[in-house]
Amino acid sequence: MKAREEKAHSAAHKARIREETWELMQTRGLSPAPQGSIPTFPGQNKAAERLRGLGVYRKARTVMVPPDQAQLQVRVNALLDGKRLIMATPGLRDGFYLLEKDRIRIKDLVRAVRSSGVRRFGKRLFTSRKEIGEVDLLVTGAVAVGLQGGRIGKGSGYFDLEYMILRQIGSVKERTLIVALVDDLQVREDIPMEEKDVAVDFIVTPTQVIKVEAAAQRPPRVLRYLLDVQGIKRMRPIRELGQTDGGKI
Repeated sequence: MKAREEKAHSAAHKARIREETWELMQTRGLSPAPQGSIPTFPGQNKAAERLRGLGVYRKARTVMVPPDQAQLQVRVNALLDGKRLIMATPGLRDGFYLLEKDRIRIKDLVRAVRSSGVRRFGKRLFTSRKEIGEVDLLVTGAVAVGLQGGRIGKGSGYFDLEYMILRQIGSVKERTLIVALVDDLQVREDIPMEEKDVAVDFIVTPTQVIKVEAAAQRPPRVLRYLLDVQGIKRMRPIRELGQTDGGKI
């Protein structure tokens, strides 16, 4: 009973933070109608360029970035910088795709990294380490992030699930670095964390880079209780996990 109450309290707290952040960003004119989304913000391209200067980014050969509009420039930069870009499809319904600069004409780069273009320009990947390979860096957006590494998304849990899937097949490890790209207004002192939440190692904003000193432990595989959430079993990666070696869920 106590654990259930604590979980409900944490969920309610995170919901309040989402609403406060969305309202603040809209009031300040930083994001048009951000409610229910990972907000875009005027300095997102500047933040993407700041990310480009980090050693952890420069060293990364393979980068995974979700399809949110706020990370559009991150995805374009990854291709321009010659990295293997792993991109999840919206809602993770069709799993992961690989995009590489050599296979895409320069004029098509922006279209290729949009959620509407990834299937046309990318290579469809089976959900296995053999297909996806090792991911060196994950870059994500957020509604809010905390200085201790806590992250709040829009409430769907897609990024956390993407991480769990990649972790379960061995494409990421516990200490694979994760960067959150946000506006300065989205950074808070602390964010409540649950078992399924994936903490970040770096926070990059248009004005600064914040290194998290000790991010919380991350889930090592897809948590079984998540499979009861409506729609998750219909996602292609979840179906394919049962076909990979040691991938039973």
